[in-house]
Amino acid sequence: ALDLSAPGPSERIDGLLAQAADAAHGYRVVRWQLPTPDEFIQGYAHMKSRMSTDAPAAGMEFDEQAWDAERVARHDRVYLDAGRTMLVTAAQHVDSGELVAFNELVVAADRTLATYQEDTLVRSDHRGHRLGMLVKCAGLVAWREVAPESPRVHTWNAEENRPMLDINEAIGFAPVAYNGAWKKVLDV
Repeated sequence: ALDLSAPGPSERIDGLLAQAADAAHGYRVVRWQLPTPDEFIQGYAHMKSRMSTDAPAAGMEFDEQAWDAERVARHDRVYLDAGRTMLVTAAQHVDSGELVAFNELVVAADRTLATYQEDTLVRSDHRGHRLGMLVKCAGLVAWREVAPESPRVHTWNAEENRPMLDINEAIGFAPVAYNGAWKKVLDV
């Protein structure tokens, strides 16, 4: 969890954002609150599909999930119908216009409750440009306007995803719980 009420997180996040922006030549930050705008829906759907294959999974294999504009619209509707607010912060490759990294922050209708950082992904073909740090920090900075009374942000991360853990630790996230996952493959 990241305690937003403690002294120091804002300055640390601002500094990390500046460093990431300097390193992310050829990329720009875009963001939106749900519903997803038409101009980003295909790129967002593609990145959501890649969550099942590009995120480190400790040797566990998963089939790629199929996401399209219709599934994104259903996803958005679930959040909106529940009164939740989601901010998506993405990195867009300037030359191609493709969305190549994203981060999601969500809070309940009561914005004084904890925020949850949901999916974060940097497409494997665009890693090495500090885009994970860029989208996480840019999202947290924008979140100050969206939910200024939310006291903390919870996130979760696979232990084998050391690059994302390094980002979370640099931002100031501290572990509060651990869990495990197993997969059994049945021969049928």
